[in-house]
Amino acid sequence: MRRILACGLGTSAALAVVMMLLGAAGGASAALDDPPPPQLWPGQPQISGTGSLDLLLIPDSTNRRVMAFDPTTGDLVDADFIPADPAHLTQPINAILSAGGNSVLVSDQLNDVVQEYDLNGNYRRVFAPAGGPNLAVLDNILGIALQPNGNLLVTVDAGANAHSVAEFDTNGSYLGQFIAAGAGGLNGPFDIFERPGNDWLVSSINTDSVLRYDLATGALITPLATVSNFPEQIALARNGNVLVANFGGAQMGLVELSPAGALVDVITATGLSNYRGVYELPNLRLLVSTSSGVFEIDRAGTVLITKTSGVSARYIELVRAAGLQLDKTVGTDPHSCAVTDAITARRRARASLSWKSCAL
Repeated sequence: MRRILACGLGTSAALAVVMMLLGAAGGASAALDDPPPPQLWPGQPQISGTGSLDLLLIPDSTNRRVMAFDPTTGDLVDADFIPADPAHLTQPINAILSAGGNSVLVSDQLNDVVQEYDLNGNYRRVFAPAGGPNLAVLDNILGIALQPNGNLLVTVDAGANAHSVAEFDTNGSYLGQFIAAGAGGLNGPFDIFERPGNDWLVSSINTDSVLRYDLATGALITPLATVSNFPEQIALARNGNVLVANFGGAQMGLVELSPAGALVDVITATGLSNYRGVYELPNLRLLVSTSSGVFEIDRAGTVLITKTSGVSARYIELVRAAGLQLDKTVGTDPHSCAVTDAITARRRARASLSWKSCAL
């Protein structure tokens, strides 16, 4: 079981941490089985509840691990959500929750596979292709996503499936090309993103474009926009605009497009370069990942907070881990982080997440 420490807090602050962990701060549902007593006593079990927990997962290819961030504040909460694993990770790019919700899938660009880890960060297996690496199926892979039916989609840049999006069933077995090689001029697909109920958007680095494909069939609809000249991760802003993390070129930075693809803005923060990932925070600021770290910026291009630096950060994915159960203690000792002054969280099926925050 991993501990979530919230020491040095007053009673109300400790309770706020509990509610954040249950997901209330991130907009997730939360329900306490029993209301807390009117007064909290250090070391006394007080709260039991269930809910869901939202996290932002960002692979760090420098240290061959996956980091976790708070989706409300953008703060780093677990640098080793999946600890360094050089035996199985060489260049992790994209981490998402599996269709079953009980594991994390991580694409590895250089190992040419999608790896699977449990929610404690323990390695399970090569998920796709089932049976292990197969360059006739996956070679130089990057962005991944799940179809509504749970099938896995993987962008492929090289090998027999070059310039396509490959599809796998929920067991990791290869089904074929969901988006055909070169469809609509696709060349160098770097990410695939679903606009729910609308379409798939795919960034194509060698044609400097974002392309639209049919949600059900994978057939080309139309190009969405030109992006100069290395579009990587695609995300949505809260107003429905499309955000593209653009690694380099004349529009290096964050390219914001209208839903129809018209250019809205190019946001380049002073001192940052080589943009890879993007996520809009609830305060409408932007969390960005680059080749040098993870940063919070505003739309004027000001770096507001360095979340972590000195790492090669990749795509930013929001995941919801359901079934969180809180069942230990809320301590109020302002001076120490003893076990009796800790909040312990565990998942009903297995242990999961950890935060250490003794100086808040």
